[in-house]
Amino acid sequence: MRILYPVIKPYSELFIEVSPQHRLSVSQAGNPQGIPVIVLHGGPGGGRSQRLSRFFDPLRYRIILFDQRGCGRSTPYGELTDNNAAALIEDIDKIRVYLEIEKWVVFGGSWGAQLALRYGFKYSQFIHSFILRSPFLGRTQDMLWRFSANGGAAQIYPDHYQRFIEKLPHNHRTDPIAGYNELFNSANQFEQLAAAREWSIWKGGLSHLLPLADAEHRFGHAHEALALAKIESHFYGQNCFMDDNHILDNIDKIKDLDATVVHGRYDMVCKLEGSQALAAHWENCQLQIIPGAGHSSSEDGVIDALVFATDNVADWLFGALV
Repeated sequence: MRILYPVIKPYSELFIEVSPQHRLSVSQAGNPQGIPVIVLHGGPGGGRSQRLSRFFDPLRYRIILFDQRGCGRSTPYGELTDNNAAALIEDIDKIRVYLEIEKWVVFGGSWGAQLALRYGFKYSQFIHSFILRSPFLGRTQDMLWRFSANGGAAQIYPDHYQRFIEKLPHNHRTDPIAGYNELFNSANQFEQLAAAREWSIWKGGLSHLLPLADAEHRFGHAHEALALAKIESHFYGQNCFMDDNHILDNIDKIKDLDATVVHGRYDMVCKLEGSQALAAHWENCQLQIIPGAGHSSSEDGVIDALVFATDNVADWLFGALV
């Protein structure tokens, strides 16, 4: 079974101005002459983790990580103005142009996988292949799965769901996204932070096959949770700025590109059915279902599958590019 590559430090850290208001924090690690790979973090609003660079052989990859608008080290922190899917898609290509990259591999998990696909719909000519984990397709059924009282997550974790909706007025408990959005925009900062904490604990607690004993401590830091919660609810409240079946309806735009999709069988955050539908519509997509795994990229089977996929792509591309 494959494990993560060793910890490495970035060889470059910089800011790229992508609009009059937004600057993105970008880091590069690994081999400057290696295969360029852009890594798209989850959320929306989750921010990057340097741990994501460990899925790639640092001798063969030029690993590019960045914080999407309003999160992580990008500025302004938590900003919702001019923060939408179309802008994020353009940001990805602005990074490519700034770094003078002709073509790259696109890697993303959860929301990052959705963003990867939508980037591909517009800029497929700049992509070698995709490596995706647990894609979030952003359909109405995907929202209901995670946030509805009748959704899969609430049915498996009814006690956790009860805590999640307890903070909401009764008239908002049938639509937690709208209810939390109202709390995040409250003039009361304490109320904002408390709501962000509960939002993040709910999502974080669902991410692993076995609930983490320290989920409240790990995901409950209010300030760090605020950007994730505000940006995530902002995007979800706008249906991720797309039509309901946008991903599957546009797969033909990337049908000639190869993709590996890795998805834990017991994922409570993103439906496995979504990845199965994606593979059914995309002949060049190889779906690998990981038994004994949930949503998290830190579970052993998921790590094994993702590192195997990045090694395979490196075997294919490295000799041809250097």
